[in-house]
Amino acid sequence: MNEVTAPIVADSGCWLGFSIYPDTKMNENRMVAILREHGTDRILVNSAADWGRSDPLKTHRTGRAMLAAGFDQSDVDKVLWLNPITFYGQSGRLAMDDTEVHGTFAGNSILRGGS
Repeated sequence: MNEVTAPIVADSGCWLGFSIYPDTKMNENRMVAILREHGTDRILVNSAADWGRSDPLKTHRTGRAMLAAGFDQSDVDKVLWLNPITFYGQSGRLAMDDTEVHGTFAGNSILRGGS
């Protein structure tokens, strides 16, 4: 998705998903400009890892760019956390309840296998 397709998708009532790339396509500054134009409702942002070089910290950098552009922390939380939870939660399969952790295995608290 980009500046050309965002208005079409926004007007349709659908969610807008953006992949932030390290060298090509969408970057943090362009994303901030789109957020200024369309607001923070129904917008998801992820860091692209589909081809070539990836940078998993692009979401963090987008959040920092949002703050630098005058968005507040609640806007950042909405775009990078609450909106994805709401979007994926529509499936009914996203459980955000705390998982109870039982004991250790060989002195290690990282449990392996099974449930």
